[in-house]
Amino acid sequence: MKSFIAIVLVFSLSLMSCEKDSQQQLEAEKLTQKNEAVFKNISKMWQFHFPNPKPEIKANLSSWNQWRQFEIEMLQNPKSNLLAFQLKTKNIAVKADSLAITAPLEYQIPQVLSRLTTLTTKIKSLETFMNLEVIPEARIAKLIPEINEEIKGLYNQWDEIVIKKAIPKEFGEEQMLQALDTTRNARPKQMIEKMQISDQIKDE
Repeated sequence: MKSFIAIVLVFSLSLMSCEKDSQQQLEAEKLTQKNEAVFKNISKMWQFHFPNPKPEIKANLSSWNQWRQFEIEMLQNPKSNLLAFQLKTKNIAVKADSLAITAPLEYQIPQVLSRLTTLTTKIKSLETFMNLEVIPEARIAKLIPEINEEIKGLYNQWDEIVIKKAIPKEFGEEQMLQALDTTRNARPKQMIEKMQISDQIKDE
């Protein structure tokens, strides 16, 4: 009798173990299928656009290594799995972080720096969403076009800089700018002559 009970107990435990393993396997398969579906959806959304720059802008961007690396990273579309996208967004966020502090001197103006900061903020939001346990696809679908708008806005801002530089200065404007420039307005030779005359008067 005892041996029969023992056999029944072992059989019951084995059956429970098999059911548990089957349930875990089923959940793993469901998770894999869900991740594959999310991966396919993100792959379709992953469309970033960089406008064709004017020659003057292209020259600046070519020498701006951080921007070139950022652009390359953005345009590469991961082909393997969801994890590849998660790693990609981390790399992009790191590269975006350095844009404002490495921008060419010509672009170190409030209008450009403000847009770079906004772009970086949106990139970091993308990284956050992509690395959540449940990825909010709807938010990502909305965020990617916003990032494209920020990139487009940067190129428009750079176009304005080129246009303003090309506008000829009005008559007398150059002299006015020179007069406002205190470093140019300082005349050390005349100051020395005046000091010498003053010293002569004192000696007399």
